[in-house]
Amino acid sequence: MKRVPKGPEPTCLQAYRENHPDGNWAGFRQQGRRRKAVHSRIREDQGGLCAYCEIDLLEGGPGEAADFRVEHFHPQSDSGSGRNWGLDWQNLLGCCHGGSRPDVVDSESRHTLPDLSCDVPKGGRILDDVILNPLVMPPFPSLFSCQRVDGQLRVDEAGCHGAGVARDKAQATVDELRLNSPRLTRLRKRALDDVNESLQALVRERGLSPSAAQAQLARSLLRKDRHGCWPRFFTSLRSYLGQQAE
Repeated sequence: MKRVPKGPEPTCLQAYRENHPDGNWAGFRQQGRRRKAVHSRIREDQGGLCAYCEIDLLEGGPGEAADFRVEHFHPQSDSGSGRNWGLDWQNLLGCCHGGSRPDVVDSESRHTLPDLSCDVPKGGRILDDVILNPLVMPPFPSLFSCQRVDGQLRVDEAGCHGAGVARDKAQATVDELRLNSPRLTRLRKRALDDVNESLQALVRERGLSPSAAQAQLARSLLRKDRHGCWPRFFTSLRSYLGQQAE
């Protein structure tokens, strides 16, 4: 999980909330143009990645659903505080379907029921004080690491200490969102294997030192592409490229 900088609220969402103070997300999203505007802004803010697992949020195609949906970090069903969580811009995140949807694009690797992750196991539980919120978590230092041998996301205790984040909260984030589900560890390992092959090629064919190869890959990989998207599993790539990535 990485920090998500939240951009300006789409005017259509602000207007709908002001005109429908008791409205909800289901009502807002019925109008396709409004829904598309909010989806586009969320994708832009998150650089095209799921706010939790960092897989790329793919667009759908003929007969295939997009691997994207709007997640409410604080459950929209909570009406006890008097706050309309369903239409609160600061409460909206973009997530993948977490392995739950059979008609999703690239279903062969993304539909893995009952191997679920992200907002699916989270459900409607209030976990605000239990897990990290990607909208407010510190961007530096990194709170997680990942090893190529198994693709497991691990809590970086030194990073948590440096950022003033409780290690238990970082671990609860991994556990509650099932960020080490078999599907995600498999895909992360594949991504790190690809990076390792590129590293070895730079050392072997270009004669670069390992640290110089890491620095070159960090500069080329850890940046947004021409569509404004980060590479999938950004945090894992950042961890694998070490200090050069920082």
